[in-house]
Amino acid sequence: MDKETKQMFELVLAKLDSMERKQDSMERKQDSMERKQDSMQQKQDSMDKRQDEVYIMQRGLEENAKVTRAEQDKMMHILSDIQGKVTKLTGEVEEHENFISQIRSIK
Repeated sequence: MDKETKQMFELVLAKLDSMERKQDSMERKQDSMERKQDSMQQKQDSMDKRQDEVYIMQRGLEENAKVTRAEQDKMMHILSDIQGKVTKLTGEVEEHENFISQIRSIK
């Protein structure tokens, strides 16, 4: 093999070594990117889970608010009923007091 051919082979080998180093570097970078992507996916999954939990809590609070409103409406109805009965009794007491006053005035 002559000197020129030998130099050409050495040059080709050097280029191949350089390409191999670059490819190794690219593979390391790709592995790093894949790890980062996996980490991002885990964070996204965690965020999705948290969002589901927040939604469930919100629905629970909405249902609780509906129950509370219904209980308040029931109490208002009961209070209105009691108020009506007290008003009626007050009227009857006043009427009885008028009768008692009339009877006392006759004596």
